[in-house]
Amino acid sequence: MHTMIRTAMLLASLAASLPAAAATSTLTRAWQFNSDAAAGLKVRNLIGDIRVERGSDASFHVTAHATVETGSQAEADRLVQAIEFRTRDAGAGSRFDVAFPKEHFPKIYHADGPGQWWGMMMYVDYLSERIRLTGDRDEAPMVRVDLVILAPVGAKLEVRDIFGDAVAQGFSGELRLDGTSGLQRSAGGEGRLELDTGSGAVEVMGHHGRVTADTGSGAVSIHDCDCELDADTGSGAVGIRGGSGALRADTGSGKVTIEGFSGTIAADTGSGTVRASGVSNVADLELDTGSGDVAVDGNLSALRRLHVDTGSGGVRLRSTAMPSLEIAIDTGSGSVDVDAPGAMVKELSSGDWTVRLGDGGGSGVIDTGSGSVAIIVAAD
Repeated sequence: MHTMIRTAMLLASLAASLPAAAATSTLTRAWQFNSDAAAGLKVRNLIGDIRVERGSDASFHVTAHATVETGSQAEADRLVQAIEFRTRDAGAGSRFDVAFPKEHFPKIYHADGPGQWWGMMMYVDYLSERIRLTGDRDEAPMVRVDLVILAPVGAKLEVRDIFGDAVAQGFSGELRLDGTSGLQRSAGGEGRLELDTGSGAVEVMGHHGRVTADTGSGAVSIHDCDCELDADTGSGAVGIRGGSGALRADTGSGKVTIEGFSGTIAADTGSGTVRASGVSNVADLELDTGSGDVAVDGNLSALRRLHVDTGSGGVRLRSTAMPSLEIAIDTGSGSVDVDAPGAMVKELSSGDWTVRLGDGGGSGVIDTGSGSVAIIVAAD
């Protein structure tokens, strides 16, 4: 009997500690911007997901779906109506901002915000104001505004979405997606694409044009793009698969992996490895890593300029066809191994070598502090 009473009291205590059931209110609105597509549209959103698609006419179309979740239905209904959608459709370009007036939203719930018991506060600068965020759902309403943007062909579009994912499909023109922590993805697009996120991942598939991807710590993944590619990440990995054009990858400590790319390659990593396989049409190859290994495998017959620098890692180049290069090799304590038909190899002094491949028409430098160097030319 006493056990049953204690159990009942425990269940009652747990029920009392749980948050009250939340009430939800939603609102959907749509806008059309008739300004010149080349003049562009700028969109600002605090929290929610963004989807960008190719439109069927010469105007921008924006649809917003707002959701507010809080303790009572009356409060949820009031707050969803308090969200402001500020628009401008004149002058040099159009503007669409989602605003949360402080008198109605002194604080907003965000899953990554600080909990109440820590006694901490988190702020984000947005639309010239400081928005306070909390991780305690009892302390503030959950608010999000999801946007769908239809953009005409040849459009100029800039989207700043602080908390949320941004995904583009089939965009044509000039697109910039900017965020803090969410995923940024573009597929089947063309033109100039710029993706910038603090810690979220970046994914680009099937793009034609120029791509700039910048992330503080998230990974960058680019597949099957016919592009001039520029990928920069502070500590995340960079992965390139397929595609052609010109590639520059820079990461502070993450690895760079390249598969089946055709074109010039430049990769720089502070401490990660650089590995390229199945590459071709590489006229210019520049690889720099502080302490990681470098390995390149493919058809390097088009190579005319080579520069490889690694502080302590090894270097391995394998080509299925003979390149034409005169290579100067400097290795502090590592060995040099050349397996190429007709290659001329000469050791100038301890750690200094010259290697002549083919008629030596191009030039190359390989510099490694203590790692070994292997150059192999062999048909598959």
